[in-house]
Amino acid sequence: MTSSWKKLLSLALTAFLLSFFVISVPASQAALPLKQGHRGADVLTLQQQLQTLGYFQTNPTGYFGPITTNSVVKLQSDYQIKVDGIVGSQTNQLINKLLGYTPPPSTDPSAKFKKEVLGFYVGDEYSIPSSYATLEKQKNTITSISPFWYRLDRNNPGKLEQYGNDTLQEINQVLKLTKENNIKNYALIHNLLYGTTSVGRDVLHTVLANPNTRWTLVMNIFDLLKENGFQGVCMDIENMHAWDRELYIQFLAELSAQLKPAGFEIIVCVPSRTTDKATGGWGDNFDFAKVGRYADMVAIMAYDEHTAGGKAGPIASQAYVDRVIKYALSKLPQEKILLGIAGYGFDWNYGLGNSRYLSYQLAMDTVKKYKKSIQWDNGSQAPYFSYTDQNGHWHSVYFENSSSMAFKLDAVNKYNLRGIAIWRLGMEDPDSWRVIRDKFGK
Repeated sequence: MTSSWKKLLSLALTAFLLSFFVISVPASQAALPLKQGHRGADVLTLQQQLQTLGYFQTNPTGYFGPITTNSVVKLQSDYQIKVDGIVGSQTNQLINKLLGYTPPPSTDPSAKFKKEVLGFYVGDEYSIPSSYATLEKQKNTITSISPFWYRLDRNNPGKLEQYGNDTLQEINQVLKLTKENNIKNYALIHNLLYGTTSVGRDVLHTVLANPNTRWTLVMNIFDLLKENGFQGVCMDIENMHAWDRELYIQFLAELSAQLKPAGFEIIVCVPSRTTDKATGGWGDNFDFAKVGRYADMVAIMAYDEHTAGGKAGPIASQAYVDRVIKYALSKLPQEKILLGIAGYGFDWNYGLGNSRYLSYQLAMDTVKKYKKSIQWDNGSQAPYFSYTDQNGHWHSVYFENSSSMAFKLDAVNKYNLRGIAIWRLGMEDPDSWRVIRDKFGK
């Protein structure tokens, strides 16, 4: 064969291959319309999306055949749009909406937007008062709340059970107050505090492993939001088995497909992490990028750098928070990130080997009782003090105040994040609200 023939054959082969394989692009940029007979990466992406939404039951191949056509027809029929089996702009927009693919508010990373100030709402807890007084007092600064009222029912997979000490009267007061003051209210769903951590993981697995039970949970959340006037849901699933990681993403896809067409928003809480490498923490089991596909906002719990069961130290040092933010930004768009900020502290008792969870006010009460002064750790940008109790036990206390919060708010502004999520209302330094208004221009 001559060199010229070889060259012509090579060009022909290249053209042939390019007709079958195209560069993969986001769904919103796919070459439309897509219809029966088409093939390539755009079709493969479409099939994967339909599979995520539960409409494509076989392995994606990249070929738009009768199976894909039937899947598209079923989707169009379910959502009452033009039924033709062709993925044009209307069907493509529907798929993007169901999957949570929404365009960012701005393509300019330096563009500023109004900061979200979300407060987690909790009823009375032993020596810590209900969040209600703070919510009422700061109603002009708080933009949204997420009440800690619901969790997965361990005895009835897929159902929800009431959690906490909130009375029906207080729940109704909160719903009324948020509605009257245009404060968004996201029902929080969790799998925590069953007695042991293993129970929460097992309860979640029972729900996720069964498609029917997953759908039952989706519909129970949907009904809860409709019946109580919530603006959306806050999924606070913190503790799960490693093997449920992808099943949780599948659940979020199904939840998004049901909630978003009805106008509801989804917030997903994730434990903090600073690397893709497994560190043994709860955050290992959360894929931030995949969570971000379906969440309108992702609340990253950038605290518990030092935990109740570990050694004493700052709840969230400046360096730690900075690492958490940088990792999050490598996986998520800035406009989806809520920086979780602690309002609490821990009192580590070295004599007994345990710790006490305490609010800012309890920390101040302890300072006063033992006639101590508050110290400042310049390295971590955090307040602390130590004391010896009446039994001769030495204590180390780290907590958060308005000064330590100020550094975290500066980080939110520096990286232009969506806002903050405070755990929890009623535990924070009251002066924090002045700092929030000052830093966020509220």
